[in-house]
Amino acid sequence: MKKFLVVLILVTNAKILSAQVAISYFPFQSVLSVSTKTDRLLFLDFKLETNGFVSNLNMELSPKLNFVRKELINYYFGPGFSLNPTNGFADLPLTNGYFVDFGVRAKPWEKFRQFQVVFEISPYVNQKLSSGNLRARLGVAWQFENKNRRKETRE
Repeated sequence: MKKFLVVLILVTNAKILSAQVAISYFPFQSVLSVSTKTDRLLFLDFKLETNGFVSNLNMELSPKLNFVRKELINYYFGPGFSLNPTNGFADLPLTNGYFVDFGVRAKPWEKFRQFQVVFEISPYVNQKLSSGNLRARLGVAWQFENKNRRKETRE
C-alpha cells in the first residue's frame, strides 16, 4: 500500500514538480502514460493499464534516461517495476514484475513539437523471475509545456 501511495503522490504532483508533463496513449495495449518533461536527460514515467478490472489495476513506474537527445527525436531507456495495489487484498505481492523500456520519441512535425510518436520495446520478467515476455508498444503523446518557459526559450 505504501508503494501505491508514493506512485499516486508522484502522478498527482508531476505537473507541480516538473512544471511540464507529457500524456501518452498506447491504443493497441490500452496503456495510459504520464511522464515528466521527456526532453530532459532524466524523466519519470508512470503507466496505467486502462482495460482491466479494478481488481487488476496494473501500473508501472520507471525513471528514463535519454541517451540520445536531438531536436526532433529522442532515444531512451529505463528500468522499472510493475505493481498492482489491489493485490494486497488477495494476499499477493504488490510487485508484479520488472522490466527495462527501450524507446524512441519522435516529433514528426516541426511546427507541432508537442506531438510525439512513441515506440517502445520492453523485456519483462515476473516477480519470481521464472518467466517473462518481450513487449512492444506504439503510441502517441502530447508534451504540455509551461507557456512562460516556452517564451523564455524563444528569446
